[in-house]
Amino acid sequence: DLSIRRLSSLTRKLQSINLTDEYDAIISEELQNNVVEVAPEEIVGKEFYIPHKAVIRETAETTKMRIVYHASARATPESPSLNECLYPDPPLQNKLWDILLRERAYPIAVTADIEKAFLQIRIRECERDALRFHWRKSDHRKLEILRFTCALFGLAPSPFLLGGVIEAHSHAWEEREPEKVAELRRSLYVDDLLTDGQTTSHA
Repeated sequence: DLSIRRLSSLTRKLQSINLTDEYDAIISEELQNNVVEVAPEEIVGKEFYIPHKAVIRETAETTKMRIVYHASARATPESPSLNECLYPDPPLQNKLWDILLRERAYPIAVTADIEKAFLQIRIRECERDALRFHWRKSDHRKLEILRFTCALFGLAPSPFLLGGVIEAHSHAWEEREPEKVAELRRSLYVDDLLTDGQTTSHA
């Protein structure tokens, strides 16, 4: 009920600011790239419907609008949110303070990030129904039920899942590239890299 109520409010808002087509295009692209898929009609009792909304940044150079999914939303004050039903696991990421402090010792800094890091982590098919959401372009269109196939930004366990995937890759490369793996391990914060060098060529 919460998801459908918020969707009705969202579609009215998007129509009023003429951004319905752009919002729909984002979801269509996610479908095409298999980030989301059509949810099966069968109900097994482990479904959660995540409300979503548009975040618009007029000053952004690239992405003016993005969709934010609210996994901490509650249908009623007594109902638990999806994030309250999921175990976040212990944090695997470095402390940001440690990375920033180490950088101050070097004259050259290098930054990078893993593009769409969470969306590169697949969710098992049997667990995807907890990541459902509703969409329809207008009140006259059929209500679509979609679900995520990947880890979702804002989901309580997502940072742990990402950290586990990065650690698995690091472990696989450790024997072949021990120095680079060690540098990555101490320079990554979630999906952001901040490393350094004494000279530009070294960096």
